[in-house]
Amino acid sequence: MTWTTQAYCTLADVKMALAYLQGTQDDDYLSSLILQAQADIDREVGYAFQQDGTVDSPATRFYDGEGQERLFIDDLITLTQVLESNSSTIFSANATWEEVTASPVDITADVILKPNNTIPAFILQRKSQYTFEPGVQNYQVSGIFGQPILAGQVYPGVPNDIMRATIRLVTHYYMMRSSSYADIVQDHGGVRVRYTKQMPPDVLEIVQRYKRTLFIGRWN
Repeated sequence: MTWTTQAYCTLADVKMALAYLQGTQDDDYLSSLILQAQADIDREVGYAFQQDGTVDSPATRFYDGEGQERLFIDDLITLTQVLESNSSTIFSANATWEEVTASPVDITADVILKPNNTIPAFILQRKSQYTFEPGVQNYQVSGIFGQPILAGQVYPGVPNDIMRATIRLVTHYYMMRSSSYADIVQDHGGVRVRYTKQMPPDVLEIVQRYKRTLFIGRWN
């Protein structure tokens, strides 16, 4: 299963924002800018507003157990199965490394998603209070990963403000070309217009709403 490719906005959205642009001569260029703006927003946020896997064909990811009560995973919308593998490698008599693997154990019934009442979830915890045993890729998690489909949004799975930020960023990139990528544009009347090339503050304000923040603390 591969990631969905839901566009964050359309060519028509961008041309509506650029009201004066009625022709089709720049359609290919604008379409490429939509992809670039979408990728830039994904990088700023740290994840994509897409989904990987379906109910009938779930995606699979592998994680390393660290002997903790919780296992941090990628954003998960629906959990289908969790398998725990117990394997090790030994140095055999013929001077080669060999893997000794036991049959995977299905621990799905013993696993719940955390945080509570949060979709997507990003933590697994065992009801039995057992830990996730240390190992390398010894936990196989299957399900639907990514961001949930949000009811009432213009584009399913893409929040309306992210759509607006994408349109705004595309118009920003387009106007950079119109200004010949100059910092200051001066017309014949002597009026100077300053044009900044950084991502616009209003786009960054929207992006900031969706960025994850990690808090690290300790007990004294």
